[in-house]
Amino acid sequence: MIERWLPGAAGAVLVLFACAGPPPDGTAESGGEVTGEALTPAVDARYLTHLLFAADDGTAFIGSFDQTAEGEDLRLDYDVRLTDGDAWRSLVLTQDTVSVARAAWRLLPTRTMAVRIGDAGQIVSLLFGEGEGADSVRLVAGEEVSVWMGPTGQRESLGVAALQTSDGAVPGILFFRRAARALSIPVATTAARTFVFADSLGNGLVVHAGTIGQPAVAHTWLHGVETAWGDVTLEPPDPGRAGGSAAAWRFEIPGTTVRGSFRPLTSDGPGGDTLIRMEAVINVGTEVLDFNGFAATLPSP
Repeated sequence: MIERWLPGAAGAVLVLFACAGPPPDGTAESGGEVTGEALTPAVDARYLTHLLFAADDGTAFIGSFDQTAEGEDLRLDYDVRLTDGDAWRSLVLTQDTVSVARAAWRLLPTRTMAVRIGDAGQIVSLLFGEGEGADSVRLVAGEEVSVWMGPTGQRESLGVAALQTSDGAVPGILFFRRAARALSIPVATTAARTFVFADSLGNGLVVHAGTIGQPAVAHTWLHGVETAWGDVTLEPPDPGRAGGSAAAWRFEIPGTTVRGSFRPLTSDGPGGDTLIRMEAVINVGTEVLDFNGFAATLPSP
């Protein structure tokens, strides 16, 4: 039997995908519920939004959306990439300054990215392309299987999704993360590595390596059951071990039969080892599951 571990944000309601968030000081309304959209930014703040998608066929997508509200200005720094064979290709790479929005954390469209928002303010899809006649890429968010609050009080979630190209639609796992910081608070210098994996059976796995003084945590989506785990054992590669830097990370959930390893496939993405395609082998009792995905180093705001 796999025991369930609930993070401190377990009281958060399962509201729709990813667009509501509490103030950037990390506070939330009573009961742990995520607050709704503020009509105006309460304070000057920086918001970091990440979308990480992985599919069993090796398709991987990462969207990094950096938005800083200061005075009347909102500074945007967007970086979106998709795997193209063994490499990563850029879908969006833009910096801009616009008038501050009513909700400074909300993703804004660009010349090459359209954002579709649902009635409840949730992200429905992101469409990338130069125009109707150009090859386009669409990320479509599906059902969420879990929602929780991250370290800064912002919403995070794990759900199913599909990535559509001219070759068809590829199903996979989508991890959403938003972090925020009021500009009056000193900048955090930590960055955490996050692993996202999916397999051909529709299973998914997200593991946060954690920062100094914090244990790793994980979210598993196995055979239709989502479970959150704390105090996960995650051992990085040992440079002295055979295989050097290509040696596998080791992963285990204490007290269960869930364990496995993550092995890099390539390390040629922009930014060195901050974005690495990987494969994973996960053991659940006597069952062995093969996953594909990637590791990304996600900075604090």
